[in-house]
Amino acid sequence: MLPAIGLIIGALSVTGLVGSIATDLVLLAGGNVYALLLMGAATSFILGMGMTVTAAYVFLAIVLAPSLVTAGLDPMAVHMFILYWGMLSYITPPVALGAFAAATISGATPMQAGFSAMRLGSIIYFIPFFFVLEPALILNGAPMQIAVVLASALAGVLLIASSTQGYLIGYGTFGDGAMAMAVRVIVFAGGVLFAFPGSEDMGIGHWDAVLAGAVIAAIGLGFGLLTRKLAPG
Repeated sequence: MLPAIGLIIGALSVTGLVGSIATDLVLLAGGNVYALLLMGAATSFILGMGMTVTAAYVFLAIVLAPSLVTAGLDPMAVHMFILYWGMLSYITPPVALGAFAAATISGATPMQAGFSAMRLGSIIYFIPFFFVLEPALILNGAPMQIAVVLASALAGVLLIASSTQGYLIGYGTFGDGAMAMAVRVIVFAGGVLFAFPGSEDMGIGHWDAVLAGAVIAAIGLGFGLLTRKLAPG
């Protein structure tokens, strides 16, 4: 895997795409900020594989950041975005260098450790998009706005973490089986909406997302309680 990534980096440098990839991404996105973010995330993830975090960030800050800033996104949030996505390969199979190193200590198989790390860190795949859409999440905004957005984001992260772990404080375990898995999926979706800062382009305000997330999470938890009561024994 590492030689293959080295070939990708070398090919970008030799062909001169390093200087034009930012413009190419903007043209491919067609002015759509969300498409540009998705392509930026994929580019950061691929180029971040097999490289140290510092080297990946420096490379991506030169190659990718200008295209995202040109789209009107907050510069600090953009650099945090590419830093996050540049290091996500450390916990994402098939690379998962950090998880594979931990596997030798824990005694687990490398792929098992990689998927466990991916599950435990699942919220990290969403956070970069959240603070790019709402810079208040990185403390760039009015104090009241920062407090409100952070509070809803923390509640959403709690729901997401609880769904991936199968346990919620004050609620207990979600149980096992297909019903419990359905409850966890619903709570996960509610947590994502709860933490979503809203977007004017998508026509979804912050409070609309919070309300939708709260309703969906409540439905999931209520369904879980109902199935728990109806379960035999």
